[in-house]
Amino acid sequence: MTDLQIGDRLAVQEAIARYAHAFDTGDVTDFVEVFTEDGIFEAVLIDQPDQRAVFQGHAELRRFAEAKMRKDVHVLHHVSGVMFDSTAVEAPGTRATVLVTKQLPDGPAISTHGVYLDRWRRTSAGWRIAHRRYVALGYGAAVGRQN
Repeated sequence: MTDLQIGDRLAVQEAIARYAHAFDTGDVTDFVEVFTEDGIFEAVLIDQPDQRAVFQGHAELRRFAEAKMRKDVHVLHHVSGVMFDSTAVEAPGTRATVLVTKQLPDGPAISTHGVYLDRWRRTSAGWRIAHRRYVALGYGAAVGRQN
């Protein structure tokens, strides 16, 4: 196995940011293209691992994005603390801290917070998420409020 070069590491970090910007701006196509064709987005609440959501492949990811991205609500994904758990070119892995805020009528509120655990694959189009597991540490009251 060989380790990722600095250019590969930067490309992975840029893809992490691209995911956030695509979701926050409602760009469904860019969101989907951050994943491999067979890519998986999995979300699980830390204290309820049996209640998880899994979306696999571009068609399911597109349906998820179209259902969750709302143009009338300002959402921001704040992603930080990106670490490489594995730098092997064949199977790189990262983790990052995420905090999601929403703008509500009475001000900004935390929607959710947790950790992204990602596995990556190099494709002809660049580094893509093969599997993103979002481990939610909680959801705020903002999730259930109407805007």
